[in-house]
Amino acid sequence: MLRFLSQTALLAFSLLGLACANKHEVVVMDALSIHTFRLDHANAHLLVQGNAFVLVDAGLEKNAEALEADIRDAGFDPGRIRAVVLTHGHADHAGGARHFKDKFGVPIVAGAGDQAMLASGKMDRLCPTDTIAKLRLEEDQNTTYQPTIADIWIDAEKPLSEIGGIDGRVIPISGHTKGSLVVLTPKAAFVGDLFRGSIVDYSAERHFYMCDEADNDRDIRGLLGMGTIKTFFPGHFGPVDRLAVETRFGAE
Repeated sequence: MLRFLSQTALLAFSLLGLACANKHEVVVMDALSIHTFRLDHANAHLLVQGNAFVLVDAGLEKNAEALEADIRDAGFDPGRIRAVVLTHGHADHAGGARHFKDKFGVPIVAGAGDQAMLASGKMDRLCPTDTIAKLRLEEDQNTTYQPTIADIWIDAEKPLSEIGGIDGRVIPISGHTKGSLVVLTPKAAFVGDLFRGSIVDYSAERHFYMCDEADNDRDIRGLLGMGTIKTFFPGHFGPVDRLAVETRFGAE
């Protein structure tokens, strides 16, 4: 049994390592170009519409300089980013934000419910949902970053145009954390850890950590009812098309 478990763990981590390889992917949806930069296991999405740039999530603190370099290599000036919108205050999404604020003066936008977590730079309680998460729990739970104060705290829906000059809206959807946010554009949703993409294919999957799965499913179904979202951009893996999300989470 121990041998079987060790082989299972080895396979899981091997797949995770392959899927987490650093990469840059581009999706164009009408006037919006979406540049996804994956460093380690975390996605950061640069939204580009005309001369307006907004960064959704900023990865781990240790990868902030690498993310800056990747943005430059893609042809964009990080100093022209109008805002970093954090989908939530966990280290793998919020840790790199201070780099862009301190170096370039980029404002940070975050959910009001995560104010205490950002101020501490420590993770709140993580509830593992699968074998990979159980194996990673101690490492992930203890990951920290520099205490961070947002320039704009979101506690109600706010137009993305007011924040960064891009068509869309920022919506609080607490669940994964108290201050989790979703960024909606006319055809795309940036969902943080509301769910994740699959490590091996293009399906939608339960996130590695979720304390109330039934509430999470209700949130996802609610999001499916908002607008005409065609593609979902999670904080890990993906992107995921609408049918895949409906197939996994659309039915009660």
